[in-house]
Amino acid sequence: MSARPPTLARLLGSWTLDPVLLAVCLLAMGLYLWGVARSRRRWPVRRLASFTGGLLLLPLALMSGIDEYAYELLSIHVVEHLLLMLAAPALILWGAPVRLALGAAPPAGKRALATLLHGRLAGLLTRPAFGFALFALAVLGTHLTGIYEAALRNQTIHGLEHAAYFWSGMLFLLPLLGADPVPRPPGAIARFSWLMAAMVVMSVPADVFLFDPHVLYPFYVAPARVLHTTALADQRAAGMIMIVVGGLAMGALAMVIAVGAMLAEERRQRRRDAYLPADGRKPAARGRASV
Repeated sequence: MSARPPTLARLLGSWTLDPVLLAVCLLAMGLYLWGVARSRRRWPVRRLASFTGGLLLLPLALMSGIDEYAYELLSIHVVEHLLLMLAAPALILWGAPVRLALGAAPPAGKRALATLLHGRLAGLLTRPAFGFALFALAVLGTHLTGIYEAALRNQTIHGLEHAAYFWSGMLFLLPLLGADPVPRPPGAIARFSWLMAAMVVMSVPADVFLFDPHVLYPFYVAPARVLHTTALADQRAAGMIMIVVGGLAMGALAMVIAVGAMLAEERRQRRRDAYLPADGRKPAARGRASV
């Protein structure tokens, strides 16, 4: 247990190697770069940068000093969970790995992937309601039950908790961001509405952190005292972080969706205008003589 309060230098300057996580990230990055090299079209740099940034956030959250101080302050733990649940999934998905795989895979692999995407399982996993249900279950089911305290005392439960945050965030955001092809993608208004609903879900534990007069997780009482604060004050700081940072993240995602929808509509309008003559009239149907 450290007696030093967390600073940016300590959060980012202390690292613990996790060979499994590092190997998974390197494998994912290698496969992505292989896909970029094989892609028949020039792959956008912004996609590559986004995917790389999302992968880098995983070791930042789980191998840096953020993970060390997560056992001492709930406020730092909330930052770690926001990275796992929102930031990393959003950046990875903006990298459009499925779209890249469809463009880079050989014909047999492309057909197999296309068949998988049109299957019943993919249809279920990419439904916004399904992803939202998993997201809400992960957020509410851990913060408002004894699971959170148990995870702090048991590494296996803690690892499962982190996996639940990451994959629920991935499945929730996959159909909403629209970077990868999914069956029956929702419209812009529906995507915006699901994001606002998720913001409401996140506000529930945040409000509990802010207004509950009792310490929810006794595990933090002793570490907070060592760091010359109280677990209750830290709990309220965690609630504020969840509301402000989580709200800003959801707002940024909603803004990206809105801008993307406007740009898509502009492109559709340009395509429609390209088929109209200069006077704006629709061209005569084929096989009919114009009067």
